[in-house]
Amino acid sequence: MLYILAMTSKKIALIACVKEKKSVPCAVAEMYVSSDFKSWMDYAESWGASQIYILSGKYGLLELEEKIAPYDVNLNIASSQERKRWAHGVIEKLQDRTFLREDYFLVLANSNYSEYIIPHLKHYSMPLNID
Repeated sequence: MLYILAMTSKKIALIACVKEKKSVPCAVAEMYVSSDFKSWMDYAESWGASQIYILSGKYGLLELEEKIAPYDVNLNIASSQERKRWAHGVIEKLQDRTFLREDYFLVLANSNYSEYIIPHLKHYSMPLNID
């Protein structure tokens, strides 16, 4: 007897970090305090994301439950080589947690955070113009 397992794609949100952060260590979900970040989180939740990850300039790919310390690392001022190296680490983590060719990704990030990630994603959208 032959069994075929159907893979169901998931809706995964990738949200860029922001400069405005709490000043003490806390869970990722609580760290970023800007109104933009909160609206992106709301957007991802209303979109129906089954998983939300944060793209952190310092830590790479973060889950909302992880605890981190405040930091000041901004990929918008990083070189292309630094962003490629950073994106490589993000992709490695995504490969362990998602199916890059099957899952559908909502990318809420500017080009400095997304340009070296999206070529690895088969199904994605970037519906917001984020500077």
